[in-house]
Parts: sequence; C-alpha cells; structure tokens
Amino acid sequence: MERIGIIGAMDIEIELLLGNLELKKKEKIAGFVFHIGKLFGKDVAITSCGVGKVNAASCTQILISKLGVQGIINTGIAGGLHKDVEVCDVVISRDVTHHDVRKRQMKNWFPHQEYFEGDRKLIDVAEKAFKNSQDINSSCHLGRIVSGECFVDDAQLKEQIMKDYSPHCVEMEGSAVGHVAYINDVPFVVIRSISDKADGEATMSYEKFEKITAQNAATIVMNMMKIL
Repeated sequence: MERIGIIGAMDIEIELLLGNLELKKKEKIAGFVFHIGKLFGKDVAITSCGVGKVNAASCTQILISKLGVQGIINTGIAGGLHKDVEVCDVVISRDVTHHDVRKRQMKNWFPHQEYFEGDRKLIDVAEKAFKNSQDINSSCHLGRIVSGECFVDDAQLKEQIMKDYSPHCVEMEGSAVGHVAYINDVPFVVIRSISDKADGEATMSYEKFEKITAQNAATIVMNMMKIL
C-alpha cells in the first residue's frame, strides 16, 4: 500500500498518531484537515472526520479520490455489546454494518451488501499489532461492529441491536467508512477500544475512559505501521 488513510472521529482519537507523525504537509479539503507524512516509515494521511456517518463517509471518499490512499484504518472508541467484551478491550472489525438502516434496504438497493467485510491482511496485521502492544492490559476480539446516528445508552435499543445484528460493539462512523471503502474497492479495517457498555451508565463510563481507550486504539494503529 503506497499511502494509508487513518481516520478518527475526534481529535483525541488521532492525537497520539499526530505526535509520532513526520509531517510533510497539511491539506484542508471540504473542511477536513489532512495531515500527510510518514508514520514509522509508512506514507499516511491522518484526519479527524467529526462524529457521524455522513462525516465519515465524506472524509473516506476524499481520502480515496483526492489523496489516493490504497488502504483505510478507522481508529477510535466504541460501546461494548457482546457479553465477553469489557471496558478497555479492543475490537477489530470482521465486518461492519449500519444498525439504523433496514437489512432489506441494504440487500435490495446499491451496493447490495448487508455487511462490509474488513480486509483479511489488515485484520491479521491488527491482531499482530495488538499482541505487540505491551501497554494494553485487556483482551482483543474479532467481530462485527455496527454504527448508527446516536450514542447508545438505552437498554431497550441496546437489546434490539444485539438481537438484530449480534455485534461486538457499537459506534457512529465505522460502517460508513467500510461502506465507502467497499464501493471503491479499497481495503479497510476498523479498530475500536471499548469506553463503555452502551447502557444506562454509558455517559459516565465514556467520560472516564475516553482518553485511555482512544490511546489504546491509536497504539494498535502505530504498531500496525511497524508491521506493514
């Protein structure tokens, strides 16, 4: 891969990466600021897209169309859903989908995909990178990540999402990144560290663990660069 695009939703999710970036230039396109340079010897374009699927989709397409990335890594934090997923654990995307779009719509209309599969090579590299991340004292899971236009902190919504999709975690951008990567035939993977359990205590937990979990995910991305 000649250049890799790395997307976080918020600045906190990419600050560790920018701190290690050999910056060559910045480009501002459609309001997004892209930090272009080398991260542990790999050509990268790093950006924060803002919260939500529309922002994530727009940013992903710009990375592909304007900046010519040949692979995309989406890094950040998420709410845990699977019974085995605990706060500070890491989830690597086996596949991603939108939990707020009907499955029938996903299958019957373009791009006729219910789920978007993560790239096998990037998944393997992410799993190796986790094993090399000595400072992360938690577990790593390979599973489904679902996204929607809301912060999930309601027990009824959480139960419905789990019933419909059997996901490991939930957030607000990853499925859009995967969707746009898929229609452009660009490999992708989503890396999430768990800040909360997407329940009634989600907001309090999120605020407590936001920084450490953002750094967990970013640490894995940095170690991926050393392997790729």
